[in-house]
Amino acid sequence: WSPFVTPVSLLLMDFFEAQDAARKRTYLLIGLFAAAVIAIIAVVYAVVHLAIGPGPGSGAGAIDVVLLLQVALGVGVVVAIGTAIRTASLRQGGTAVAELLGGRRVATNTTDPEERKLVNVVEEMSIAAGTPVPAIYVLDREDGLNAFAAGYTTHDAAVAVTRGLLTSLTRDELQGVIAHEFSHILNGDMRLNIRLIGVLYGLLLLAVIGRGIVYAGPRGRGGRDSGAGWVVILGFMLLLVGYIGVFFGKIIKAAISRQREYLADSAAVQFTRNPDGLAGALKKIGAQAHGSRIGDHHAEELSHLFFANGVRGSLLGMLATHPPLEDRIRRLEPAWDGDFTSAASRTASVAAHAPAAGRHGFETVAPGRTAAAMQLVSPAAAVSSIGAPTAEHLSYAASLLERFPESLTRAVHDPVEARALVFALVLAGGTSVPAAEREVIREQGGEEMEAHVGRLLPLVREQGAGALLPLLDLALPALLHMSPNEAERFREAVDRLIRSDSTVRIFDYALMHSLTRRLQTSNTGADRVGRRIQSFQPLRGHVEALLSAVARAGSDGDSQAAHAAFEAGAQHLPESVGTIRLQEARAVGLARIDDALTALEHASPAIQRRFLEACAACAAHDRHMHRAEAELLRAISEALDCPMPPMLGMR
Repeated sequence: WSPFVTPVSLLLMDFFEAQDAARKRTYLLIGLFAAAVIAIIAVVYAVVHLAIGPGPGSGAGAIDVVLLLQVALGVGVVVAIGTAIRTASLRQGGTAVAELLGGRRVATNTTDPEERKLVNVVEEMSIAAGTPVPAIYVLDREDGLNAFAAGYTTHDAAVAVTRGLLTSLTRDELQGVIAHEFSHILNGDMRLNIRLIGVLYGLLLLAVIGRGIVYAGPRGRGGRDSGAGWVVILGFMLLLVGYIGVFFGKIIKAAISRQREYLADSAAVQFTRNPDGLAGALKKIGAQAHGSRIGDHHAEELSHLFFANGVRGSLLGMLATHPPLEDRIRRLEPAWDGDFTSAASRTASVAAHAPAAGRHGFETVAPGRTAAAMQLVSPAAAVSSIGAPTAEHLSYAASLLERFPESLTRAVHDPVEARALVFALVLAGGTSVPAAEREVIREQGGEEMEAHVGRLLPLVREQGAGALLPLLDLALPALLHMSPNEAERFREAVDRLIRSDSTVRIFDYALMHSLTRRLQTSNTGADRVGRRIQSFQPLRGHVEALLSAVARAGSDGDSQAAHAAFEAGAQHLPESVGTIRLQEARAVGLARIDDALTALEHASPAIQRRFLEACAACAAHDRHMHRAEAELLRAISEALDCPMPPMLGMR
């Protein structure tokens, strides 16, 4: 596979560069959108001007400024309304997109073999990438082979596959497709794509209104009113003008999406080290009668999201949202003979790449085994791993899932036991469970909940620090089964448990922050990707609080060690942050930590990079980063929506 990976991987950027690139593509989107609106205004003006003639005082060839302004206002209002309506409908992120296409959420404790395979693959990818497990959907009515990832952040992401893809692909092929979608999650494509849906709906709204008038006009008038004819004519005019928006929408989607598919393919191969899986999925699409077609009427609107082309091919290849299947396959397999049918009949085998396989389907790397190439000894190296998971991380994730006892595996997938598991994660840092904390737990589910926590707590402690964050990420989807009121009461209970202990534990604070992001429906992903903070100056207090907490968490109460760690971290910050000092433990409480994480979540990628490098330097100030410190750093990174893969070779 190296002929494919080596040249294309040179094009891949690190996580923070990818976020900046996605932001620049947003500016391109705005420019193309403005051009499309201007073109629509020009055409509507020309049609109206021809229909009603020049206005008073205007020559035959002169521009009627008043009419032009009226048309511009009318078109602008319609486009703005369409954009606002669709954007508002998708505020909840990936789940809203999946449900728009008729997706059904897969229960985390499903017993269906195909769905179980899908859940396992997504969970492995999430642990390897350092992201919360996304919501998982199946499009039951779709026979075509396709998939997509959608959302604003990793906290509200969803991954969806069609029924055809789920039942047609081998595990290797499914893994290749899901790895492709995770690339979109990690590279900022997902956020841009969901914004694009809202923008394009504004352009399409004129066509939607025109189509509605054409269909409803004659029936609404009973076909007898002569005015109905003019209504239908108006509808056709709007429909024709609206298709200018459709045309520009295709141009915008092609400009934004097409090259990203090649890069996502490349990242998927780097992630899985198995190009045969991804190539096999693409070959099966070419061989199937349904191909990758999506039948839902929203397919055109969402075509840029899909793994492969979900709508009929354009007469102009330049308007296609995806590269041709043949091109994508040949980049993966240069010697391919172009025969879809014979290629699809051969099942790609992971055995060629992994001589030993566990229950998750491929060779695993034991969590304690040293992986010298992945040792992260410097702050820059630790941060550079963000958004760049590898096949070693994927093998590590499989081995971690392999070693979990069955009772823990069941708990992360069960809506009730998942709550008990979160309580156990909070309590894992202590040696006992005081009466006040037991009362908080009983309020959430009586003696049964207390029994669940009592059974899971020793198991969680046995897994060690390296399992805490993965267990939280695995449990989050099951928690989504709670009603909004139940979720709010649960969050309050977790908050009380954390506050009941005077010891500052950053993992607990990061846990609470992630829990809030996932469960608090009023705080949507759309609200968290707006204007970015571009300077360290307004973040000085927040940086000081978080860096102090990290320094104290890794010093075991040693004040001198805490000061040394804090100074080591502060040296990685720019002078613009100003003078910062190590804060007392009592001054760094839950509210202040949560405020700091929220503020830094809104910081620019460049600022987030420097801050995380400072945290890494703080954790590794003594030239060693132990597993507990590494997981602390990963928890902060995940809370900031900067997913850091597991650090291999840690003890």
